[in-house]
Amino acid sequence: MWDTVAILVALTFLLRVNGEAPLVGYCMGKQCFAVFQDQANFGTAQKRCEENNNGYLMTVRSLISHSILLILLGIHTGDYWIGLHLPSGQCPDQASFLRGYRWITGDNETKFQNWGRFEDVCSSKCISVSKYDFVWKEQPCESKVDGYICEYKLDSPCQHVIVKGDESVLYETPLGFKGENLLTLPLGTTATLKSIGSKYICLSEQWLQAPWSCEVFKGGCAHDCSSVNTKPVCTCPPGKTLQDNNVTCEDAQNDPCLDSGCAHLCQKKDDSYTCMCQHGYALAEDGKHCKDIDDCGYVFENDKCVDEDECSMGPCDHECRNTIGSYNCSCWDGFIRMTEDTNRCQFVCLAECSPECDPSKPHHCNCPNGYILDDKNGKSICVDIDECEMDECHHNCTNTYGGYLCSCDEGFDLVGFNDCVEREPSNVSGFTIPFTPFVKHPTERPSTVKAGGLLGIIVCIVIVILVMVVLIHLILKRRGNLDIAFESQDFGNHDLQQVTMDKYKTLSFDRQ
Repeated sequence: MWDTVAILVALTFLLRVNGEAPLVGYCMGKQCFAVFQDQANFGTAQKRCEENNNGYLMTVRSLISHSILLILLGIHTGDYWIGLHLPSGQCPDQASFLRGYRWITGDNETKFQNWGRFEDVCSSKCISVSKYDFVWKEQPCESKVDGYICEYKLDSPCQHVIVKGDESVLYETPLGFKGENLLTLPLGTTATLKSIGSKYICLSEQWLQAPWSCEVFKGGCAHDCSSVNTKPVCTCPPGKTLQDNNVTCEDAQNDPCLDSGCAHLCQKKDDSYTCMCQHGYALAEDGKHCKDIDDCGYVFENDKCVDEDECSMGPCDHECRNTIGSYNCSCWDGFIRMTEDTNRCQFVCLAECSPECDPSKPHHCNCPNGYILDDKNGKSICVDIDECEMDECHHNCTNTYGGYLCSCDEGFDLVGFNDCVEREPSNVSGFTIPFTPFVKHPTERPSTVKAGGLLGIIVCIVIVILVMVVLIHLILKRRGNLDIAFESQDFGNHDLQQVTMDKYKTLSFDRQ
């Protein structure tokens, strides 16, 4: 359960604001706004809004937005950037409602304008506002002003914590501002009941009581958070003990943990105590020290190494099956195990599919490996990347869903994922290795000759050999007959005379 919670936490809107904390914030409906007193030019201000939970400079499109601006800047002096600018290379257009300016979101839709002094100059200009008159004032975009106002979109705001009576609740948003009277609460907001100190966090539109996963805001613990038997536990320093709210610490009276000698953690139980070890360690035989647990899948029990049920620690994304000394992970239907981390699962995508988006960050979506985020009829989708168009392979390339396959021409072997090298005479492997997280690595079989073809080749070779033997035999026999004929004649007392030759060109001799 706790590992599931940790996964949910990781997918929610939980990143605190980077850099400067906001002076004040305001949320209404499905929008939040925050004021930052941080000197910056227009480009830097927009970048910092994007870094802080994927926001952007505020767009003041209506009288309601202008009223929120009055609330935000009511007690702050100086000039603050909003998200309105004249695109580079363009001139002002006096005839248009926004005079040629555009919002940082790229459009010029608005039902409100509040221009102050206006200069009809063709140069890069951006708009700032101040609490003195709240009019839109042109400034060079490279100029540094006193601060900026960021806007954030909320997909699924949280409801307020239900309390009894007049219980006071302090809300702290992941945007960095807090208060007791916030109208809208983003995902990741924490709530503290001021009377008893209990703490809650909003995840998936539900409130979870502390301690939650230690990886998120220390589990809501006032001092520190540790994982004990895969569950988060708030801990206190020596001389302190955990209060009944399981979050905050108080001075301990006759704390037995002070002299316990526990190597890692000590939990007070009435007038006694129990030593505990942090995740990855096992309590030693003396009940105080902790032993490092190797990745062999075993733990010490009664001085013996026994199999540990790793599945109880939730190492797998989806399903886990314990084995002797190890464990196996598997995925639900529609998911496959990731090649770089087989404990994790990713959803299977064919030609196209919907991306995985952060519920609190509608513009922050992820696609599986081998896919790219695209827009189709105003809807974000994941489409397959055709890696073959990028010349990934040395010779031949076959695109697959989420990857591609490289292969080589005849006489070449694939080396690594992409390169082809000429095959050595003794090397007849002909293997093809794919580069894809979703397709099984296929192997091309080497060329083979069927039995009938092989028999025909052997018969032909035998016939050729027999014909050559017969020809050589006839040639040698003919040469032998000629040699015998010449040796049997006496040429000393005879004259040679040429006679006519018959069909076989024989020689005749006349005796003188």
